[in-house]
Amino acid sequence: MTQPQKKRLMRMLLWVGAGILGVVAYGIFYRLAGFGLPCYWERVTGFQCAGCGMTRATAALLQLDFEGAFSYNAVWPLYFGYGLWAVTAAVVPYVKNGTPVNFPRPYWVSYVVLGLILVYGVVRNFV
Repeated sequence: MTQPQKKRLMRMLLWVGAGILGVVAYGIFYRLAGFGLPCYWERVTGFQCAGCGMTRATAALLQLDFEGAFSYNAVWPLYFGYGLWAVTAAVVPYVKNGTPVNFPRPYWVSYVVLGLILVYGVVRNFV
């Protein structure tokens, strides 16, 4: 690994680490404070969005309560897996050759995940 690649790798590890730390800090804040960000979609429409329950699911995951996490938002593994894939798909080319990736490829993966999220967002309100 060349020196510029090492620098880019360290930069990406710092950014990814900061993102993970932010999610964990928010989950801890929610556990300690007892409240999180409200869902304005649910407040306005009365329907849950596809992301409703993710704060509680994150807090449950921090306690390794997988059953609780599934009860709050059943597709949290999809969000986690897609996030992991998208970050990896963006970071690897950047570290290798310095080319920033704005949207992970292949594109169809993102479209399939978006479709699944939209279906879940509708179905969860009627089942």
